[in-house]
Order: sequence, then C-alpha cells, then structure tokens
Amino acid sequence: MLLNVPKLLSPELLATLCEMGHSDVIVLGDANFPGKRFAHEGNCKFLRADGISGTDLLEAVLSVIPADAYAETPVQLMQTMDCDRDLEIPIWKEYEAIVARHDARGARAVGFLERFAFYEAAKKSYCIVQTGETAIYANVMIQKGVIK
Repeated sequence: MLLNVPKLLSPELLATLCEMGHSDVIVLGDANFPGKRFAHEGNCKFLRADGISGTDLLEAVLSVIPADAYAETPVQLMQTMDCDRDLEIPIWKEYEAIVARHDARGARAVGFLERFAFYEAAKKSYCIVQTGETAIYANVMIQKGVIK
C-alpha cells in the first residue's frame, strides 16, 4: 500500500507509469478496443483494467503523471467515423473535464485522431491498457510529460 496513490492503479500499471519516460504514450482502450492485438502487433506492453471505467482510470493516471507540456495536444481521443459523425459522445466532455483538472491548458490539451491513425499510434505506444469502459469512442491516448 502507498499513500496518495489511487487504489485502482494496480501494481503493474503503477510500475508501468513509473517506467515510462518523457513523451512515452499510454493508451486507455475501451472494452471494445482491440488492445491485445495491437499490443502484440506493436510489441508494446498490454495490461487489463477490467471493471474500471475510462473516466476513473484517466483521473487516476493523470493524478500521478503529467501530460506532456511540450506537445500541443498530449491527450488524444479517437475521432468518430463519418458514419457516426452525428452521434453524441458524452464521454469526451468527461475526458476533457478530467484533463482540465490536471493540465493548465484545460480542454485545449485534448485533440483527436482519425480512427485508423489512432490504431497505428496505439501500436507504437509504451503500453495499452484495456479498461472496462463500455461507452463508444472512449479510447484515450496520453503522452507523458516531464516530472519536475
């Protein structure tokens, strides 16, 4: 047990966040995200966070690592496909609010990647975490910043 560390960060995830260096990327994939396959294809670490929502995990991760101050949008969300462009994606607002609590840039620190560009970037990440989040388009990528 540790003080001031969110309890939903498993020892493996906590160690991974600690191992990551400046500009390394961690992906929090929703329950539908093909995380295991992409981790295998990209030879990156794969962890599971079953039963944990994307919002709770994003909050926990950003409480122990900063988003990269040198990147314009260090937090990236997966953009909807054209066929889904009219869908409401309420979790995006929740993600933006969480990022704003942890980054002085607020929602401006959040950007979007086209679905297949997100997939390719995920394969190059340090780690992909499969969450239990069931909301659609609830995938988020965080580029780690410098701990000062």
